[in-house]
Amino acid sequence: MPGFVIHLAEAIVIMESMEKKPDDAWRQDFLLGSLLPDTRLGEHKAVSHFWGCGQEEYIARAPKLSLFLEKYRHRLDEPAILGYYAHLYLDEHYVCRFWPKVLSFEDKNGCIQSKKDKITQVELKHSGEKIPFEKFFSPEYYYGDYTRCNHWFVEKFHIKPPEYRNMELLGMNEVQPEALKDVLEELEYLFSRGCIGDEKWMKVFDLAELEAFVRDTAEAFCRHMEDLMHM
Repeated sequence: MPGFVIHLAEAIVIMESMEKKPDDAWRQDFLLGSLLPDTRLGEHKAVSHFWGCGQEEYIARAPKLSLFLEKYRHRLDEPAILGYYAHLYLDEHYVCRFWPKVLSFEDKNGCIQSKKDKITQVELKHSGEKIPFEKFFSPEYYYGDYTRCNHWFVEKFHIKPPEYRNMELLGMNEVQPEALKDVLEELEYLFSRGCIGDEKWMKVFDLAELEAFVRDTAEAFCRHMEDLMHM
């Protein structure tokens, strides 16, 4: 899934696209909401990210947006809830639309596979390189690319970590609002790392394509919300 910085970049583009510019309190809650799903990790991530049942064996697990809307659609006028939904929307598009453009998970014969236990290698489509599956989610490749592009995104989108606010009264049992402190501490650490030019060493993603994906998805989210409002 996209990292914290990319989720904040999407949130910023969404707010910039709004006809009525939000005030600072609204912005802060929206940004915090866009980070809330990541207050739960490991097996609990299935709950916070509204993954459907029976996806455990698959490598690509996307949020089931309808599950979120069934429960929280009536609260989308709240900035934190809307930010939460924007996070899930980006994740869903990332797994279902962006991943297939930039990589493919394969078995030893080069056939595309979706189940984790059958995957042995990953093809990086920009370079054509094929790497062992066990090396893909590592600082050398996938997660390393996030580190290498974070500084660029922070500068490009003028990203600043939102200010912590106690969101215990938000009323969402899928997350741990108190863990936002940990997320924001991790953000501060990410902001302190890297420098201009690191993005040139990305191995999995193409930077321009990743930026376009963030912008296009943010614009698609705004259109999606307009459609929801008129339904």
